[in-house]
Amino acid sequence: MITTNHPLYEALKDIQDFKLRLVEYFKDKDVFPIKSKVELAEALPCDLSLPCGTIEAGELVKLLTDNDFPIKDAEDLAMKLANKCLIEKKE
Repeated sequence: MITTNHPLYEALKDIQDFKLRLVEYFKDKDVFPIKSKVELAEALPCDLSLPCGTIEAGELVKLLTDNDFPIKDAEDLAMKLANKCLIEKKE
């Protein structure tokens, strides 16, 4: 494991953890390809907290555009949602 004192380390670690949790949750789900925000919102678990920093995955869905669809698989989903995560630099 690589550790650092870089100010963005924790934010980047949170994003990586977020991607891993998404892939783990969706790895055996038969929901792909996902063709729209509505399909994605229906596929996201309501009973599982999937935060990226302080924003839940369900909120990140709102930031996706039509160009982000279709979502091919769990890895594609993790990348697209993680790209919408906000990185906040701690002072």
